[in-house]
Amino acid sequence: MPQQNAFWRQAKAVLAQFDLLTHPFYRAWTCGELSKDDLRLYAGEYYHQVASFPAYLTAMHSRLGDGRLRRQILANAADEELRGTPHSELWLQFAEAVGADREAVRTSAPSPKMAEIVDCFRRLAEDAAPVKALAAFWAYESQVPRIAKEKAAGLRERYGLGDEACAYFDLHTTVDQYHSKVWEDEINACLANGARADEALQGVEIAARALWKALDHVESARLTARQYATQQQLA
Repeated sequence: MPQQNAFWRQAKAVLAQFDLLTHPFYRAWTCGELSKDDLRLYAGEYYHQVASFPAYLTAMHSRLGDGRLRRQILANAADEELRGTPHSELWLQFAEAVGADREAVRTSAPSPKMAEIVDCFRRLAEDAAPVKALAAFWAYESQVPRIAKEKAAGLRERYGLGDEACAYFDLHTTVDQYHSKVWEDEINACLANGARADEALQGVEIAARALWKALDHVESARLTARQYATQQQLA
């Protein structure tokens, strides 16, 4: 128990350093400073993380022996893809609502920067110690509920979008509370059975940094596009 308590203190401290709601892109979102072009850019880029998440889960599921952990991971993947509307489809509803072409987003290749993020999570799922991969999943899904709540509020109040556009975010204000609790329980079980807390902490930090880097990429692309548009107006 002391090892677990120490791990969670450190893990939460790491997430506080990379609190995604403090990122400039999400601050601009909640303040209503993004244009539809900005939201469309984000929807197209981040789709690849959303669509790939079930594949991370099934990659990890496929290398585990029989037991509770394997079933928990499969249940999470089923939530993503089989129970109700697939979450990637809900994301495409959001993309369409901000002016993106649904099929163009679905069939697009990730940008090199976004491909790095997807590859980072995929490597953790395929190769890392289970506790390290679980900690990465926790670092992702534990942040989602409050982020999703702020995003949905922003879309409705600042950008005038409706329930269909917000469906992905509305769902994730609740479902990822459950998912993150599952990861927390499974991490605790791994630690109690001798898994290394330092490996788990590495998983948290790798995921937190990768998610922050993804927003860095979107924010940089947004500012570059805005600067270009300004230059065109002045030309």
